[in-house]
Formats: sequence, C-alpha cells, structure tokens
Amino acid sequence: MTQQEFETRYTARWEEFAAWLQQSRTKRPRGQPPPPIDAFEVPARYRELCQHLALARDRQYSGDLIERLSRLALAGHQALYGARTRGPERILRFLRAGFPRAVRREIAFVWLAALLFFGPIAVLSFAVPRHPDFAYVVLPARMLDEFQQMYGDSAKSLGRKREADSDVAMFGFYIYNNVRIGFQTFAGGLLFGLGTIFYLLFNGLLIGTVIGYVVHLGQSTNFFSFVSGHSAFELTAICLSGAAGLKLGYVLIAPGRRTRAAALRTAAVEALPLVVGLAGMLLIAAAIEAFWSPRTSVPPPVKYGVGTAAWLLVLAYFAFVGRQRGA
Repeated sequence: MTQQEFETRYTARWEEFAAWLQQSRTKRPRGQPPPPIDAFEVPARYRELCQHLALARDRQYSGDLIERLSRLALAGHQALYGARTRGPERILRFLRAGFPRAVRREIAFVWLAALLFFGPIAVLSFAVPRHPDFAYVVLPARMLDEFQQMYGDSAKSLGRKREADSDVAMFGFYIYNNVRIGFQTFAGGLLFGLGTIFYLLFNGLLIGTVIGYVVHLGQSTNFFSFVSGHSAFELTAICLSGAAGLKLGYVLIAPGRRTRAAALRTAAVEALPLVVGLAGMLLIAAAIEAFWSPRTSVPPPVKYGVGTAAWLLVLAYFAFVGRQRGA
C-alpha cells in the first residue's frame, strides 16, 4: 500500500481521534454535538492509531506523517492514562511495564552497547595482571597510587581517598559522577553515534585497567567487595545510556524517508523511557556505593552475596517483567 492510499483510507479516522482529543480537554458546552468517538470505543481507536504508527515507521513513510501520528499517539496516551493516573501509580506502571519493555524493544542497541562497554572490561581485567606496565599507559601513576590506598588493607572505608568524607558527601559526589558519565554517553549519540562509541570504549578501558591493576596488587578482595553491591545498577545503566545514544546516532545516519530532524525527534521520544529508567538506576547505584559499599565491617562473602543477588534481580527484571499480553 502506498502512502497516498494509506492516508486516503485512514485520514478520516485520525481526524476523528484528533477531534475527540480536542473535546476531551475541555468541558462540552450545552448544545454542542457529542464527540465523534464513543467513550467505549476510544481504547480500541487508540490501539488502532498505534498500529498505524508502527506500519508507517515500518514502511518508511514520510517524516511528516510519522510525526503527525506520533503526536496523536502521545496525546492519546496522555488523555487515556496520564490525567487519570496519580503520580505513584504512573511510576509503578512505568516500573512494571514501561521501562523493561523499552529495554527489550531496543535490545539490538543494548547488545551492541554491552559489547562496546563490557568487551574492554573483560579483556583488560585479564590482560593487565599479566602486563601491569600497561596500566601506566592508560592512567597516571598518581591515580594508580590512589587506588592502592583506597583498596588497601589499612583503609577504614573502601573506595575513598579521604577518611573524613561523609557518606552524604560521597552520595552527592557519586550522583554527580554517575550522571555525568551517563549524560556524556547518551548525548554522544548526537555526533552520529561516534561520541557514544568513544565513551563506551573509554569507560570500558578505564574500568578494565583499574580491575586488572588492583588484581595485580593483590587487593582483589577489597576491591570486588566494594564494587559488587552497586555494579549491577551502575554498569547496566551506563550500558543503557549507550544504547539510547546509539539509537540517536543510527537514525541520524539512516533516517529513511524522514528528515534527520524528524527522525531524531521520534528516536528521542522512543529513547526517553530508557533515559528515565537508567537515571533511577544511577541514583540507586550512588546510594549503595555511598552507604553500603565502603563498609569494612561487613564480611566480603556477604557483600558478594548481595552483589550476586543484585545482578540476578536486574537481569530477571529486564528479561521477564512486563511481558503480560504478549509484551
């Protein structure tokens, strides 16, 4: 079906839905005709509109048509669910369905980001202990000395340069640092994906070098007991920020029949659930890193158990949550 045939067949239904949206925003005065769509028919018409939007994207119709249908679908969702749902309920719905479904919908970008990020971590974690001098190529000697102090047996609080730093102060620092990395990785997609690729590889290189060097020093127990608790949330969030950035870069390289601006707007809306969700994960990671991870009074096996449970929870969440109704 050509775009002209598609629009000819369904334009009247889109206009009826738009008219219903307009009337739903205001109270209907006495004597005004009733809405063009019966209230009981609205959910079905909304699902139909979403199907038309998916078809338009799949068939690569014009950017103007896709943007028009996207605006209608977004407004329809807000009218059906946004105004009637309280804040806590909306958050709960997002956690139970919106976030995990968005991750699965962009699974190709997630896997690519994971390869770019976790690949260097895996390689260097094993290579640096065998060739420790390489660590000085990646990081300055001063920073490597700081890592030795932060994870040494004499450290009262693991992962900190100064013992005087309070948990609250470190919580703020970790939030800033995590958000900075996540934003850089996501926004790098605007450079046709090159910025995102750079930050994924760079952070993977940095983390892998630190892991390998600490293992070389024989401080692996302290280091892994520190990072095990928050790593599931922090590393997964960085990977998701990379997936969102790669999505932006891809539509800039291959916008199809749409203009790059229209394709970018659509991709940004689709990537928004990823960005919102990963921001929450970075906040959780910062809290764990500040208030739980530095504790030397907690035995390492306990921390390993908590960290393993966190990884299983994160993986199960994205794999299974929100799969009702064939999602």
